[in-house]
Order: sequence, then C-alpha cells, then structure tokens
Amino acid sequence: MRILMVTSPIVSLRQPFKGGTEAFVVNLSNGLVKRGHQVDVLCKDADEDNKFNTLQLQESAFRMRDAITSEDEGQKLFQAAQFGLFDSSAYDVVHFHSYYHAMYEFAFFHQRSNIITLHSPLSERLGLTHQLNSARSKDRYITVSTRLASQWEATIYSDIAVIPNGLDFDSLPITNNNTPRRDAVWVGRICAEKDPVSAIEAANLSHTNLDIYGAISDAEYFKSEVTPLLNDKIRYCGHLPQKELLAKLSNYIALFISSTWDEPFGLTTLEALAMGTPVIGTSAAIPEELRSFPFTQTIDLSNETAVKNAYVKAAAVAHTSCQSFAKKFDLSYTLAAYEREYERV
Repeated sequence: MRILMVTSPIVSLRQPFKGGTEAFVVNLSNGLVKRGHQVDVLCKDADEDNKFNTLQLQESAFRMRDAITSEDEGQKLFQAAQFGLFDSSAYDVVHFHSYYHAMYEFAFFHQRSNIITLHSPLSERLGLTHQLNSARSKDRYITVSTRLASQWEATIYSDIAVIPNGLDFDSLPITNNNTPRRDAVWVGRICAEKDPVSAIEAANLSHTNLDIYGAISDAEYFKSEVTPLLNDKIRYCGHLPQKELLAKLSNYIALFISSTWDEPFGLTTLEALAMGTPVIGTSAAIPEELRSFPFTQTIDLSNETAVKNAYVKAAAVAHTSCQSFAKKFDLSYTLAAYEREYERV
C-alpha cells in the first residue's frame, strides 16, 4: 500500500523525541516500510536515517500576523490550508496522528475515509474537533488503550477500535542483566501533569537515588518546582536520543512514573519493561493493559510504606521476566492490526 501519515506542519520527528506520539509515528512508519509498504510522513522534519519519506508544508513568504493571530499561529494555519489543496488521491490510506484542529478541517476537502489515531485524553478543543469531524465523515477512529477509548466514546459518532502501541524489540539495545543497577529513574516531559516532583518525594521516602531524564517542556515549572529538589541523590540527567535513553533504562532497579493525568498508553512504562526494569507508578500513569504485578505496581507514591514495599518487590523481579511480559506488545502485532484497518478503509 501507499500510506500517508499526517502529524502537523510544526511537528518534528527528530530525536530526542518530544513525546511518545512522535516516537510511535516513527516506529509505526518504519515498521510498515519494512513490511513492504511505501510510507510518506507529513511533518516539520525527521532524522535522515528513517526508512520513510517526509513531506513538508511551506510557510508563507508574507506576514501572517494580525490583531488577534500571532505570526506562528498564522503560519501554521496557512500550512494547514495548503493541506486542503493537497492531492491525496495517490494514497491508499491517509492516517492522522495530529493534535492540530485545522488539519482535520481542511482534510474534509479531500472527501475520503481516513484513519485517525487518538493519542491524548479528551479535552474541550480536541473534543469539539473530533465531534464535528466524526459527524460529517466516515473516518475510522482508533485509540491506543481501552481507557482512552472509554474517554472518547461519547464524543465520537462511530465505533472506536483499540490498538495498543508496540515496540520493535529487534532494534532495542542489548541489555547486560548481570550489571549492578542504580536505584530508580524517572522519564518524561518535565511539566506539572507528568509530576516529577511526586517521584522525587517517593525516592526520598524510600531513601533511594533518582535520576531524571526528559525534555524540559515547562521551563518555569522546572526552575521553581524541580531545581530546588536536586542534589547528589536526585539528579537531572538531560534529554537523550531514544536508543541512548533505552540503554540507560536498563541500568536501574525501578522506574518511578508519577503522571497526574491519565496516560493514554504509557510508552515509557513499556520501554522500561522491555529493557528489564520494573515500574512503580500511579494508577493514572499505568493503564490497565500494562498492569501486571510485580512487573508493574500501581500505588500511592505519597505512602511511605507502599513505596518502600514496592521498591523491595521490584528489586527482586527478574529482568528477563519483565522483558517476557513486554513482548506481548511487540510492534509486529501493532503493524498487523493497522494493516487490517487500512484494508477496511
């Protein structure tokens, strides 16, 4: 098949990835190419070593700012409008992963059935976008977890399929399970909803060291809430490319994950398990698909006894057992499920 993946004109697919959606689009697109499909990805840019082709929408040479619209917003809208004029007839499937409402508004001009994967919880803006889109189109909606599907089902005017994210285990770094491990690690975008502060407090309760990795998406939050808590035991270690980060994940006894919002899937949890590292986190951070004691433990991170007990149990888990559980989410299953959906449209 010839497949067009649509993100947004401002989304960068270069590593280190901003979040799980970017990583998923890259893994899915590369995986489909390996299975014989031709894949183009509409985005701002991507790394040159990918197997898929990239398409960019150009900005206007003229000023796009007015009294109520910033230059950035005006340019983004101009690029989305170009997509409305884009000829998609050469593609067998158009598959959306976009958070930008205008991409769906202008895609309506194409008059075709598309695949749309929802990667985020329901919000007022996204809800209105997809309520309108699903009412006037025959687009096929997919979510990455049953929890996400239940959040969206009252908004979408059609059935919602669930296809969990997957990992390409053949591309993961090789782990040395005999290497002594550090205490705990936290990975994610550094912002209030990901709540690294709760992970730091949990590490202090359990008297463990904690290394923090991730993009600083909210600089003020990092400066005011996280920086004062850093010391010799609690370290910020930067934002790393995917393979380097995965190799680091295999060096820890446990991953603490502390999101206050309902994680749509929790790709970080799956990546940690794939590298042999058990996960301790909140029920919001770990969706039902990834809950399997003792590989993942959902607890109250502010409860000292619960944190200490969970850490002791995590330390006793065989790393190969975590990896065996994670392989239930091999990317091959995800690719096959999407191929079935592509055939359907």
